[in-house]
Order: sequence, then structure tokens, then C-alpha cells
Amino acid sequence: MIRVYAFVHEAARVPEIAGVDGAPIEQHGRGVSAVVSRHERAAAGDPRHEAVAHGLVVEALASVNDAVLPVRFGETFADNQALDAILRDRDDEIRATLARVCGCVELGVRVAGAVPQRAAAAAESGTGYMEARLALLAERDTVVHGLHDELRALARDAVQSERGGFEGAYLVERPRIEAAYEVVQRFTAAHRELTIVCTGPWAPYSFGGTRA
Repeated sequence: MIRVYAFVHEAARVPEIAGVDGAPIEQHGRGVSAVVSRHERAAAGDPRHEAVAHGLVVEALASVNDAVLPVRFGETFADNQALDAILRDRDDEIRATLARVCGCVELGVRVAGAVPQRAAAAAESGTGYMEARLALLAERDTVVHGLHDELRALARDAVQSERGGFEGAYLVERPRIEAAYEVVQRFTAAHRELTIVCTGPWAPYSFGGTRA
């Protein structure tokens, strides 16, 4: 069984790090290649530990290469022929995505915070309370979108979600990482009522993470 961690260019550097179950990692393919480990059978350990090992391989690759296309944890192939078929059929797509993420890392930002209770204090009825609460939510969203716009201006690409709060992922060129951190720090200082969590830099899962 072949486990795939990421796609890279053939000339990529492969660090000395063990993969899932301590298996050695290697490159497979020419031009565009896959970073893989080989196993006699499916892993039988704790899936959480396996996911951590997978992630450590991807991050190690990203630390020594400009362009790494992470593959989602758990992607496996029965043999070289099956993997070769994917590398052949998706060659153009993988090359284009590697070019897209080249020189970049991913920064994540999550914003949460309770709506101020003045909405309830100022309301004289249930309807009034709901109207006030919706107005405050809209106000908070406007403020958060200002943060998103600043970060988006620094990023090559961005994706966002507002399910249960704001979450954004930003594809940032390495020389702009500190500028992005400064934007988040200024926003945090100006909005103590909100909880802001910034993560990364990571390999670009949200922009290149793919199924093999």
C-alpha cells in the first residue's frame, strides 16, 4: 500500500522525517511527483497519531520547498500503477496548483465574540430585543469584514466562512507574513470584546489541499 502526503516538483527537497508508522518517505514520479511512504498493510494504530505524522511530513516538506501541494490525510494507492495513473491524468492540474501556491503559506484567522448585552437592556419587547441583537450582529460583521479586507489585500488568495462565527484562510507570500500578523494585532487591540485567533503559517491546505 502506498500512502501519499503531498505533490511536489521532481527537484523538490525531501527532508529526513518518518511518515505514518515510522515508514521512510520518498518521491515517486517525474516532473510532478508524489511524496509517499510504502506499507505492507493498512495502518492499525491510532488514527489521530497517524494524522499528526501525516501533517508533520507535509509541514517538513513546506519548510524546505517553495511549492508543496498537500494531500488530505488517508489517501492511499494499491500500487505504483494506480498512483502513476493519477500523476499522468492530473499533471496539468497539479502543475497549475503548485504554481498558485509557490512561495506562499497559509494563515488562518478565527473571530468569535458574544453580542453585547445592551441589546437586551435597551429592548422593551421580545421583538425589540431581536431587532437590536440583529443590528449588533450586523455591526460586528461589518467590523470583522474590515479585517478580512485588510488581510485579503495582503494575500494572493483567500477563503472565508461564517458558520458559527468568522473564519478566514489567507494564502500569503512569505515576505508578507509579518505584515499580516501586524494587521491582526492592531485589530485585536482595537476590539477587545472579540476573541481573535490567528494560526499558521502552515502548508496551504485550504488552497492546495487535495484528494489524490
